[in-house]
Amino acid sequence: MSEKKDSNELLNIILIALGGLFIFLGIISVLIDAGIAITLPIALYELTIVFGSTWLVSIVIGVWALISGIGMFKEEEWAMGQALVVLSIMAVVGVQQLYSIVQVTDWFTQWVSYIPLIATIIGVIGFLWLLVTRKRYD
Repeated sequence: MSEKKDSNELLNIILIALGGLFIFLGIISVLIDAGIAITLPIALYELTIVFGSTWLVSIVIGVWALISGIGMFKEEEWAMGQALVVLSIMAVVGVQQLYSIVQVTDWFTQWVSYIPLIATIIGVIGFLWLLVTRKRYD
């Protein structure tokens, strides 16, 4: 009797959502860097400041997060490998951004400061979860 594999839908959906967010923020940053006048809500403008001017990296991470999230719904082994790379990069970049944000004395009063914290937590927990459940992708 063959065992039916069950994908971790929550992690897959989070990867797809984060992928879309990173792509969107990367495109917004490209437009801002190109000098194209766009009117942004203040919250979106603050997000682009938090993620910095690494728009190319944001787009690349977003594309691979999106692809790996979709591939993991099919329990593809390659998708798990991609997700491990994407989640580890998210965790490391999040730690770097947190270090920069903590230098500001009132960082905890700004809601935008919590986004790198959440991304770091998702990156670390998702990475560890994939390592623990890696047998399902064999």
